[in-house]
Amino acid sequence: MQDWKELDAYGREAVRLGRCRYKGGGSSTTVQQRNIPAQTYNEAQLEKGLMKYDMTGLNNASNVLQKAVNSIDEQYTPNWNTLASGYNGTMADVANGYKNLLAGNLPSTFAAARQQALNDDLKGTVGSTISNLASRGVLDSSVTNKAMDEVTEDAANTLAKSYASDLGTYASLLNGSTSAALSGLTGNQLAQGASQNYTSGLFNYANNLASPAQNLYNTMYSGRMGTGSTTSSTSQNSGNSGLWSTVGTLGSAFIICFAGDTLVTTPTGYKEIKDVHPGDIVLSLSGERDDVVAKHVVSVRGPNKSKITEVVFQNGTVWHTTKTQRAYAAPHFTYFENADGSFARNITVFHGKSTDIVSVRHLDEVADVYDITVEGDRGKNIFFANDVAAEGYGD
Repeated sequence: MQDWKELDAYGREAVRLGRCRYKGGGSSTTVQQRNIPAQTYNEAQLEKGLMKYDMTGLNNASNVLQKAVNSIDEQYTPNWNTLASGYNGTMADVANGYKNLLAGNLPSTFAAARQQALNDDLKGTVGSTISNLASRGVLDSSVTNKAMDEVTEDAANTLAKSYASDLGTYASLLNGSTSAALSGLTGNQLAQGASQNYTSGLFNYANNLASPAQNLYNTMYSGRMGTGSTTSSTSQNSGNSGLWSTVGTLGSAFIICFAGDTLVTTPTGYKEIKDVHPGDIVLSLSGERDDVVAKHVVSVRGPNKSKITEVVFQNGTVWHTTKTQRAYAAPHFTYFENADGSFARNITVFHGKSTDIVSVRHLDEVADVYDITVEGDRGKNIFFANDVAAEGYGD
């Protein structure tokens, strides 16, 4: 067997991998097939009605989902930089005001306005009375001037008496400024949250519309598959026989997949199967001589939930896969166990001699499983799982 050489980006340069054939008198193979009974007229009509219901729900879900996506751009987003700048400026003024209060100082504008208001009030009452008396000759100018001076003095005395009250009034004003600044931030935060809740509600509504359709489909599919039965047939293949017939029909309920951390061989190294995507390039086999070539991944299956089967190969490789997965033993695919209870042999590997299966254990562990389909002719939908040739999904 030749060594693996580097492939170009399109895998045009193939590397030869020797075929591994069955030796001696051949081997027994078992083909399992899922037999699904035909639908009755009533079943078909019921399924038609249910699918119509499904499509209505899915269409409505799609419309609501589009509204949810559109509402993302319409969400209210405050200019937090501007709001924060205004808040910080207000709080700086408030802090300075409290500093003056601790020193017993009222703002000059506050004190001047307070005194002016009191003076105006006294002059408007007592002062006007004195002026009237003076104009009528009851009081002379010296008495009037003295009275007006006394009015001003009384205003000053009143201001002095109300000093403590004025300090409290100004403290209340500072508290009001603080509350107003906080309310501005809180109000914008609530407005933003409300707009986001609207979008989140639409997404939840769309999901709730789609869920019944999905559940209904799964119920119909599971129920239909559950009505079938599985049959097995055994045939003898010679060492140079053609490809095995494929398993099952379109109605097959088999799951053929690998655990997510299974390594898929690519021209540049390994990639976990859960990270493989359509369009990726993986190594496969092609031609009558099973040349190693690079092929594109055309589809990906999973994740699906399934119980895990542990398969141990003689070369030390371990697969964590599903019990219906098949390996490639040139020139056909094979299940892990033969009809007589023995394990499959001569499984093709990426580099080195073929290997045999030495143990198979069906575990109770349930895990996410994945599978891929590679391009190419039927019968060569093959990729290397942990460097052992495996059947791709759909072959």
